[in-house]
Amino acid sequence: MKNRKGLLYRAAAVICSTAMLLTAGRFGGIRQTFAVTASGNISEDIGLVGNLFCVGDGKNADHAQLQWATTLSAERYTLYRAESPDGNYVPVYEGSGNSYEDDDIEVGKNYYYQLKAVSKGSDFYSSVRELSPCALPSGLNTYDNQKGSSLVYDTNGYKVGNTYYSYSLKKHNGKDDIYLEETTSSDGKHFGNARNAADSSQNSALASCKIESVHIDYIPEKNKVVVWAHWEKPSGYSDGKALVITGTPGGQFTVHHVYNPLGIQVRDMAIFFDDDGTGYLIAAANKEGQGANATMYIFRMNDDYSDVTEVVKTLFEDQYREFPNLIKKDGYYFLFTSQAAGWYPSSGAYSVTKDIGGKWSELRSIGNTSTFSSQSGWIVNMQDENYLMHAYRWLRASSTSGTTLCPLYFDKGFAFYDYCPYFKYNTSTGVLFPVQQGQLLSQDRPASSSLAAKSGSSPAKAFDGSYQSSFTAIGDYKKWPFYLQVDLERVCDLANVQTSWYICKGSEGYYTYTVEGSLDGVNWTKLLDHTDKNSETVTKTYGFNSDMLSGKARYVRLNVQNATLQNNPTNNWYTPTVYEFKVFGTPVGAAEKPKPYVDIDFESGSGNLALNGGASIKQESGRGSVLYLDGNDGSYGEFPTGMLDGLRDYTVSMDIKSGSEGNFFTFAAGKNDEKYVFFRVADKLFRFAATTDSWRDETELKCDLDGTQWHNYTLVVSGADTKVYIDGKQALHTTETHGQIADMGSGTSCLLGKSYYSDDSYFKGSIDNIRIYKCALTESELFGGASVNGDVNGDGVFSVADLASMQRFILGNGSLAGWKNGDLCQDGRIDSFDMCLIRRLILSVS
Repeated sequence: MKNRKGLLYRAAAVICSTAMLLTAGRFGGIRQTFAVTASGNISEDIGLVGNLFCVGDGKNADHAQLQWATTLSAERYTLYRAESPDGNYVPVYEGSGNSYEDDDIEVGKNYYYQLKAVSKGSDFYSSVRELSPCALPSGLNTYDNQKGSSLVYDTNGYKVGNTYYSYSLKKHNGKDDIYLEETTSSDGKHFGNARNAADSSQNSALASCKIESVHIDYIPEKNKVVVWAHWEKPSGYSDGKALVITGTPGGQFTVHHVYNPLGIQVRDMAIFFDDDGTGYLIAAANKEGQGANATMYIFRMNDDYSDVTEVVKTLFEDQYREFPNLIKKDGYYFLFTSQAAGWYPSSGAYSVTKDIGGKWSELRSIGNTSTFSSQSGWIVNMQDENYLMHAYRWLRASSTSGTTLCPLYFDKGFAFYDYCPYFKYNTSTGVLFPVQQGQLLSQDRPASSSLAAKSGSSPAKAFDGSYQSSFTAIGDYKKWPFYLQVDLERVCDLANVQTSWYICKGSEGYYTYTVEGSLDGVNWTKLLDHTDKNSETVTKTYGFNSDMLSGKARYVRLNVQNATLQNNPTNNWYTPTVYEFKVFGTPVGAAEKPKPYVDIDFESGSGNLALNGGASIKQESGRGSVLYLDGNDGSYGEFPTGMLDGLRDYTVSMDIKSGSEGNFFTFAAGKNDEKYVFFRVADKLFRFAATTDSWRDETELKCDLDGTQWHNYTLVVSGADTKVYIDGKQALHTTETHGQIADMGSGTSCLLGKSYYSDDSYFKGSIDNIRIYKCALTESELFGGASVNGDVNGDGVFSVADLASMQRFILGNGSLAGWKNGDLCQDGRIDSFDMCLIRRLILSVS
């Protein structure tokens, strides 16, 4: 009978939930908040794209990635989501990054997204993007970006009548000659009947040469095959000539030129045919006096595409861009190029215009700083439904992919691509779904590093969802090795980590590193070892690494040993920099709150704190037992020697009432007056300092306060990140801490009331409720943030994801990590009334 009553209760809750949801809109909310959008304030200066992807072996595309860009000087973004185009939009992301992953969507529903950018005090909005999660269609192939594979096409070649024709430039075995081979097929799959369509018999320059940057296209309107390629002698790149061949499928071909078009040296090139049939040659070239590839040229071709007639536009002067590719999408011309960096990976960028001969935009960054360890190349058009950036990996391990294919998305004059380890596709239909090995777990989670950094390049910048910002150490305090760490704030099964490194044109370096995981921030397990310099995977991967791994962890640490520069392997002058470190996997449970290593309330003695001199436990009205230090020489408390040895992460919390002024230490840890961490609570001032080089080089934080009254002081140190909370509110913060206990050697002391400087006085005052943790606690762990109203999924924040979790629970399709946080009616149970109150809270927050 008990189980049946539970089922009836759950069913009644569902019915009540449906009725209440239908009227929830009357509580007000997003329509008023979004009035500016309804008035049509859509900015053409903002691009927003969204794509669906699947996780692992999942059968549904039920995750969404949103990416955005703007030419505005935006300070902050808010991404809104609704389940109907004119419904209630609620914020799902707010920050300074330019991407967001939505893992809380379901098949059978439609989702609508809109971005707000705040620029110079004004709000600007993107167009609305609609996504409809779906089951994956059958018959999809899988491309492996990790190990490499080939795209599978239903048919190949160009179909003319009932025959398919395929063309390629080849050379005979053992020779440096070049010829154009034509093969034919009746089904587009099985090709044969190879014939030599053009060779050195037509132009002797083909008898001994090398050919790169080959572009072959078929123009149906003219029944013409057009071939342009970069020609050079077998050794060197001093000629910069173009090879031009045209012909009719199955008919005659002519080698028109091996030449410098209009007397201009050209190297990497592309050809483009506009809607009106006009042909263009886009080539990395150079003006007189410039180095090779210094300027990009756009030439107009003649009517039969065998020559060029004029220079239409020159772009990117002295910027040394190469590997051009021009496409037209929604009325915009997009010119993609890579940075000239030899055979090493380089940064991709694009420029956009509506008039080839008119004004082009400045170069816009796309992808990460190394095109994911590749060089951006040509674009694969999949039936005009989807596009792929085809990026080459010239330098790579033999076991890794030689081509990185990145799904490419467009909105107005903006283009976007990102890395995925795999994707599922069908070239015949144009269907394409990226595949990630789990959810993105690390974005905007608490981050730290062993190295000091300015706030604008703090460790948080390596987890902010932007490839253009970075964690960068302060140059004066840079050192190798170092680590970068993220707190996932929950226990997760890890699957994949992706690291976007600093890379320097001409001084490219590869990195040696390990990845460790921890459940408690104290005990660490090595999950990945990327340090073997005898491995090609290590020594031939530059700019970006995607590593598969496994293990459960809350904390993930990237331990970077060194960078080895290809042109100076014994001298690593890099400043430690990481642009983005992404951790993927699956959340499996709430994190257990760390237990204090020291927990003393003085009601039953002083625990492992030894009392010296006049230090004593006294009774204070309204507080009970407290530690009292009388300020006389030799009166102090001392924890066991070495208690904090080797720590970079720790938390110290205590209640203090001060009766001191001048120079003294209230809390201290370290070795001597050269190496220490301390904070002082004086009658009118709080001061924190840390150093490994005495007072000459202290990291300092201070603020005014009335120290003569009881206050709680909590110091949270996570590597170089230090926060001070006073009575539960953050009062001070720095990412530049360069005096860390781990750098002070073994045998460190931990003191209360005693300074390491002999001329300083001893602290006079009272101390109570001492807690010391050997890890850095989050705000929710410190001050009960885990009990945030509405936070039923246990991620420490209240958002639309909690509403979805509550709905699934009431429908019997899930569980709640923090059900008490959802009991807003405070009746000891979860039902539809609580869900409606959560919905109301979300609307009011938005």
